[in-house]
Amino acid sequence: MNIKREKCIITAGSSYLDIDAYACMVAMAELLSLKGEDAVAYSPASYNYSICKSLIKEGRIFRTLPNDCALENSKIIVVDVSDPDFLEENISRGNVIAVYDHHVGFEKYWKERIGEKVNIEFIGAAATLIFREWKKAGLQNKMLRETAELLVAAILDNTLNLTSANTTDEDRAAFFELSEIYNIDRAWCSDYFLEVQENIEEDLKSAMLGDVKLVPDNEILPSIVGQLAVWDTERIMINLSRICGWFNERFHEWMINIIDIKNNCCYFVCENAECMRKIEKVFNIRFESNIAKTKKAYLRKEIIKKTMHIKN
Repeated sequence: MNIKREKCIITAGSSYLDIDAYACMVAMAELLSLKGEDAVAYSPASYNYSICKSLIKEGRIFRTLPNDCALENSKIIVVDVSDPDFLEENISRGNVIAVYDHHVGFEKYWKERIGEKVNIEFIGAAATLIFREWKKAGLQNKMLRETAELLVAAILDNTLNLTSANTTDEDRAAFFELSEIYNIDRAWCSDYFLEVQENIEEDLKSAMLGDVKLVPDNEILPSIVGQLAVWDTERIMINLSRICGWFNERFHEWMINIIDIKNNCCYFVCENAECMRKIEKVFNIRFESNIAKTKKAYLRKEIIKKTMHIKN
């Protein structure tokens, strides 16, 4: 007879898992286990292309809960998400004991429920918040190398190789400390980004159309903005006519932000003449054949923030 014990379950969003969510879940479960707690990482959500096969180790995340584990009598730690609507339906909000997220906006909601265990703040990667907990415990030298690699990949992915405006000093410090302790060099980092790109190129259409955002009430940008971050943009740009065709089939007006991680810049792609004219003025760039190269890399959320309060 199985007795369902109280566990601590670490979980993330319900729509999909990216490398940040995956790394946070694995690292937090490992940390709690080292501290003597019965903890498991659990999520049935699908993996996105940022989670590479070389980084996955079987059994580190449970896709279904172990037989001796029941959600109703377990403590829940939520990572890389704080919007309660994005949690799995079977996750009881009342069982949540801590939240770690770099997407701000739901601090008040959680503080009213769990008090000081809310760790929601502007930072490049949620993985940095989890590494902070390892440092507090003084166990950063006891981490499995595979876990360190996950955290490094998550920080790199969320900060565009430490170049995006959302990158903080703590993100950089976490990256460099993990890299030094576990001998993770820049070649490893570029290999990670290349493996992500291979994942993207296996189904480029799904990758492109799967990362689009509706941008309402913005007088500069088209209503749809897609985004893709890759190490080698040349391999993407040769497919640009096909990509534009996919967007034209699906959307009335659109823009794509193709981020060149290696060279720390972006290529804005747009076919709407009025939008191109406005975007040129805001970003001091010039479109040629519907493509404009920026002088620095921008995440989509930075582009939206930079344009949202500008009047036509």
